Amino acid sequence: MSLGQKIIISVGAFVITFITVCTFFKSDIDFLLTSRTVERKYGTTAENSYFLEDHFDYVEPYEKAEVHSMKEIMNSIYYLINSGVTKSERYCAKDYKNCYTDMEAISSDTNMLSILNNYVHPFNSFDSIIFNFDDNIIKVEIKHTYTDEELKELNAKVDEIIKKTITNEMSTKDKIKAIHDYIINHTEYDTLKTKNINDTTYHSNTAYGVLIEGYGICSGYSDAMKLFLDKLNIINYKISNDQHIWNLVYLDGTWLHLDLTWDDPVSDKNITRDNYFLISTKTLKELNDDVHYYDANIFKEAKGES
Repeated sequence: MSLGQKIIISVGAFVITFITVCTFFKSDIDFLLTSRTVERKYGTTAENSYFLEDHFDYVEPYEKAEVHSMKEIMNSIYYLINSGVTKSERYCAKDYKNCYTDMEAISSDTNMLSILNNYVHPFNSFDSIIFNFDDNIIKVEIKHTYTDEELKELNAKVDEIIKKTITNEMSTKDKIKAIHDYIINHTEYDTLKTKNINDTTYHSNTAYGVLIEGYGICSGYSDAMKLFLDKLNIINYKISNDQHIWNLVYLDGTWLHLDLTWDDPVSDKNITRDNYFLISTKTLKELNDDVHYYDANIFKEAKGES
């Protein structure tokens, strides 16, 4: 392709496949809703109220409009997703000769792009993303996972649950436990979605399925838990592989694993409810369940003890 042609790639289909493949073993705060439509020349974007300021080893927000390297392109995309924009632009520096080929490589790496969702607020996560490259300008269009109506319902539900289950006197760990137990006690694992049966009526791959409809799979459980962790200002992100996704939480100076999917029991599996409640990487590896594996070069905070 010539530089005048466009790279157009939608990763929505990949993301849907990725988040619905979950291994079938189971054992007075106000949100301010802001417009997602931010379209300014070369991405001088405004952040919405779900922007997360946390910094991680794998990704760093790159706010500048001009990019000089593949890493800056990736971090620009991360920043735009994290900001909640629907459309924006970046441009290649004049001396950045490999900008087109680097952008092409990034747009082909659907695994990397989907992982960026792990680091942002669920309400800013994307269902699909399209890149157009023309005359050294990178144009980004993002379709978000959650609709505005779902946001309103979920915000109200999160506030309701917090008022029911959490008090100021509780420790941070106790608050997480209260939310963990509430979600498990009010959610049923959606076996139809896991078996790739398309006629399931539930949005079980999202927090809407878990918190509003009462049915979820791993992506829905982890999104729901992340909503509460973010609202409680607890540093966290989602950790994933090609089978499964769960939460990684920073508590008292340590990164700990939290998996509501595997703590939610079903009748044919005898799994203790707290096996995966805020456990260390060392403990996770000792469980040796063949599902909780991950790339430590990406999820660097989860490396655990050497």
